[in-house]
Amino acid sequence: MDFWRSSLTLHGLWPQYDDGNWPSTCTNEKFDPQTVDDIGYERFETFWPNVKALASTSASSNAHYSFWDHEWTKHGTCTGLTQDEYFDTALNHFLPTPNLVNASYGGSVSKEALEQAYREELRLHVGRDKDGVDGDDVVLVCSGQKYLSEVRVCVGRSKDGSGSSRIRCIPEVINEGNCGDKIYIAKFYIDGDDASIGIGVGVSQ
Repeated sequence: MDFWRSSLTLHGLWPQYDDGNWPSTCTNEKFDPQTVDDIGYERFETFWPNVKALASTSASSNAHYSFWDHEWTKHGTCTGLTQDEYFDTALNHFLPTPNLVNASYGGSVSKEALEQAYREELRLHVGRDKDGVDGDDVVLVCSGQKYLSEVRVCVGRSKDGSGSSRIRCIPEVINEGNCGDKIYIAKFYIDGDDASIGIGVGVSQ
């Protein structure tokens, strides 16, 4: 729980065409739970939990596996990667959450400041210089256009089909950013003084 208070978690990794459309459920290959053991359950649990199930189930619940099953079936089967390759690629591209999000927990932050904080994280973890990162690298998505819900980044595709490095997102992805100038960082209900404080939004990457 402490990690999730200060960090967004992973939603998924999916292929996308240049026109903004994406393929879905491309094969009948079933999700293999052995993949979680191959890569490490703790790594999945920390960075890629089923946030919608956490309020009512334990961390070891099958609900987590159902989420990973869904991501593989809908998106992973369209990547041309093995299950180990798909999940490992997604986890390797996890973007650390800037301290500004934790500092603003339960409060608000300007869209400009949050975008800048994420660009700094990209510079630190992707190795680009100052001129190599701009607003097209980070797409902020909000619930109700004000509560931070997702932070989307784009990953290139290598010749062998695996994820390569972070790239600037295409206009169709950028246009999915819908946050207003003031963004609220929702609290978990458990941290509120009463039930009216938290909105229970699961944040993801």
